[in-house]
Amino acid sequence: MTELALKDLADSPLDGDWEYALRIPNSPFGPGIVRAHVRAVLTRYQAASTVLDDAELVASELVTNSLSCTRDPVAVRLVRTDGRLRLSVWDSSPYPPQPRCPGAGKGAGPELDAESGRGLWLLRACADEWGHYLLVNGRRNGGGKEVWAEWCAPGA
Repeated sequence: MTELALKDLADSPLDGDWEYALRIPNSPFGPGIVRAHVRAVLTRYQAASTVLDDAELVASELVTNSLSCTRDPVAVRLVRTDGRLRLSVWDSSPYPPQPRCPGAGKGAGPELDAESGRGLWLLRACADEWGHYLLVNGRRNGGGKEVWAEWCAPGA
């Protein structure tokens, strides 16, 4: 049965559209599990190594931020459509992401000795585009926000 499933996956087109989602409990294991999930999916679809590495880093940062601002589970989605890869992370917090270090909103990096505050700086540095939006009650567990990053990812 496993051989059949692997053969069916091997015969699927690598340049087709796809979507994967993962719900993560609020746990210190979350960022590592998300990194492994993103790496497995993007490796399977033969994503370019720079896109794979950047998406893995961004996913880990976004999940870490989400888990630190809420006690609830978070959700991660990877979607490839029209030659673009979108990674989004949902959490129940209604507060938009804010830079923690002075100058981070102006393109400057975080303080060298800071223990945190690098998430948005890394997001800006790694993704082709990024953004966030608030979700209204009734969607995705009654609100919260979704932070997303996109890459032009032909062949990914």
